[in-house]
Amino acid sequence: MLTLKNRIAATLTALLFLLHSNVLLSGTKTEFEQEISKVIAEESLTGIVWSTVSNNNVVVGSAGLSNSSTQSAMNAYHKVQVGSVTKAVLAIGVMRLITTGKLSLSSNVEALLPTLSINNPWHKTDPITVGHLLEHSAGLDNFRMWQFLNSQVDPYTPLAEVFPAGNSTLLSVRSKPGAQYSYSNMGYTLLGMVIESITGERYENYLDNKLLKPLGMHESTFEYISQTGKHADKKMAMGYYENNVAQAAIPMYLRPAGQFTTTASDMAKFMQFLLSDGRISGGPFIDPILMNLLASPIDTDAKKTGLQIGHGLVLAGRDRHKVLGACHPGTTFGFRAYLCLFPDEKKSFFYAINTDNDSANYERFNALFIQLLSVKKSPIEQTLKPTMDITNLEGTYIPSPNNMAEFEWLDLLFNFNWLVKDGHKIILKSLQNEDRTLIPMNGQLLRATDRTKASHGIIIDETGNLLLTDGISTVKKYPAIILILYWISLITGVVSFIYIFLIGVIRVIGGDTNGFKTIALPFFNILALAIAVYLLSRQSFLRFGEPTTASFSLFLTSGLLPLTLLVSVFLVIFRSVKTRQDHRDTIALLILFQLCIVLVFWRMLPIAYWY
Repeated sequence: MLTLKNRIAATLTALLFLLHSNVLLSGTKTEFEQEISKVIAEESLTGIVWSTVSNNNVVVGSAGLSNSSTQSAMNAYHKVQVGSVTKAVLAIGVMRLITTGKLSLSSNVEALLPTLSINNPWHKTDPITVGHLLEHSAGLDNFRMWQFLNSQVDPYTPLAEVFPAGNSTLLSVRSKPGAQYSYSNMGYTLLGMVIESITGERYENYLDNKLLKPLGMHESTFEYISQTGKHADKKMAMGYYENNVAQAAIPMYLRPAGQFTTTASDMAKFMQFLLSDGRISGGPFIDPILMNLLASPIDTDAKKTGLQIGHGLVLAGRDRHKVLGACHPGTTFGFRAYLCLFPDEKKSFFYAINTDNDSANYERFNALFIQLLSVKKSPIEQTLKPTMDITNLEGTYIPSPNNMAEFEWLDLLFNFNWLVKDGHKIILKSLQNEDRTLIPMNGQLLRATDRTKASHGIIIDETGNLLLTDGISTVKKYPAIILILYWISLITGVVSFIYIFLIGVIRVIGGDTNGFKTIALPFFNILALAIAVYLLSRQSFLRFGEPTTASFSLFLTSGLLPLTLLVSVFLVIFRSVKTRQDHRDTIALLILFQLCIVLVFWRMLPIAYWY
């Protein structure tokens, strides 16, 4: 807690900061504020706070509501949560430890955290390092559902509980450390544990005292605060989902990856520091060598192709709206946030919106802030004589690796891409996004027509696989026939599932006792499964990752399904007299059984998200 002296000092510092800033708090709305308010309304959002920096000129503003139930206006002093923008601030804290000689980018994380069960097939030649965790190239999974949606955690749950020793698959390394970017909340939680291992104190205490205070961010904290309960802070804006559903902040297992409360003014100070040479009050705070790596990948395969975009130690290169920036988005319960720097021009912006609405187009705000700052357009990179041979690029591609191991099969089916040759160009197609045209360039690079610089690179990995990467996501060429077979398996399995349920209802209503006996077991299993799904939908989504009555019933009923199908098939096979109806039922039972086997193979059956 702050002493009275510290509180006075913090207040005076905040006042001085506001006096030296062009702060938009009241009076007639500017044209920019009017446009922001318009977008807030059109996208069904609640409120926004923002700050911009342009050659050390700071502007702080707000629009909309901080709390819709009380109709309280959002003000620049309101505190907000920023989700994964937390990682950018925590990364600077880690870089401070490196600058002071307590860590290095090459520090072996497996050695620093020896109690963890890290399954790294490359540990002898390529152990996970601090640098890998910072730039998301450690090859670790993003998170498991029980780590994300779980009400059993409290603000002081030890970070070690995020990685229980009994779960040997949790920290499985899925790609060679350092080779590929793969976003990982688990990785940044490990960084929190590294900080605690090195400093001997809770990472929240260390970062609040040794990072935020020196930066003058006195209204910010890594400690848990909320809008309600014993951790309530009256300055904190309420979070919301679609349809104005309120959501207060909650404790989380992976808190180093997404628990940070701040203000627009404090984030302006943070941006000013990122745009500096790493010095505070004339003295070095972060090594300039590290500052040069804020948004520059160290040595990934994508960088080796010549691709200049990707994630550095703090931010990711971003080529949007015809400008190049170094940015980091953030999403958490009830909030969306965004931080973006344009280092060459000493400009930046930050905003936080207290609504997490999946249907809203948040990219509109990025465009507005880029326009407000008059960021210079990046010239479009041209290649007069491309050297790439695109003949072998045509085909289907799957995520490699996908973001979450739990949903690998779903990503295989629904997030695959396919490349089609169109003259001297390549068309990138997917089920989720609009088509993109890629223009071959020199070497192994391509440029999307909506980008100014090379946006994709071609990689041949150590096993000979052909990969396409944009520096952030990577896809691997994959046989189309296998994808087709998986789709056939899914479609026919779903049809059989529906058939068994509907035919069962018809036979029960029609009194066809003999016919019903054939499918009775799987019918009741499907009915029980539907009840389990209903029970799960009735509980809070924040308990989705817990072993509740609903989730355990889902686990049990989904696990029994292949068994009841198999028993029913045997009952039909050994029946002395079979009808044409029995043959149809047997085919449906076998088709649904094969889908169950596929789901078991991909570890999606039985359905359980609490481990």
